[in-house]
Amino acid sequence: MVAAPTSRQGISRATLVGLFLALIVPLLPPVVDSIFYGMEQTSARIEWGIVVHWVNLTALMAVVILAERQPLASIGLRALRWWTIPLGLLAGLAIMALSGVLVRMLGASSDVHFVALLQALPFSTRLLLVVTAGVFEETLYRGYGLERLASAFGSKWVAGAVTVTLFTLGHISAVGLAHLLPVFIVSLFVTLLYLWRRDLVVNVIAHATIDGVGLLLIPILAHHGAL
Repeated sequence: MVAAPTSRQGISRATLVGLFLALIVPLLPPVVDSIFYGMEQTSARIEWGIVVHWVNLTALMAVVILAERQPLASIGLRALRWWTIPLGLLAGLAIMALSGVLVRMLGASSDVHFVALLQALPFSTRLLLVVTAGVFEETLYRGYGLERLASAFGSKWVAGAVTVTLFTLGHISAVGLAHLLPVFIVSLFVTLLYLWRRDLVVNVIAHATIDGVGLLLIPILAHHGAL
């Protein structure tokens, strides 16, 4: 069941804290790192970032449950249905295909050096990175950020536009300005997916599928000479 449009509501102090954790805090560590350590990405910084993400996610869940006293359904967490996992997998593959076509049509490109760095990480780190990206980014930007902003603005489309913009900008430190367009395109599609189903689990699976193909499947195929 797709959630009905949300009427405009005020923002409580607890929700302001939650929005800060969801939409602002993810922007801060990369900025601080770039000031003290420069823009170069390293495996140590990536691993430290994973830890910071889970701490931030834990704090946000505490806000939802303890401060806002809202059910997890309020951030799109639905019960698993028989179609949840297949839909997430298919959506992830479809978004990859459509994004790839658009990226080529627009003459954009991904940061091959950053991708190579990620693919060179140990498998366990790459797996944790895939899970973290799916759970962390979808929960903060789509599940919490979009839902709370939709309630505040009375418009899911305005909320979606804000979260797409912040999600894209949050990747500047990782891929640089020159490679932001692919991030924006993928963000647009996963946001549309969430607006369609309002199901956080579907989005998490779709996001993890996209990252999993690039960080897990492709390196395995390359190692066995299949690519």
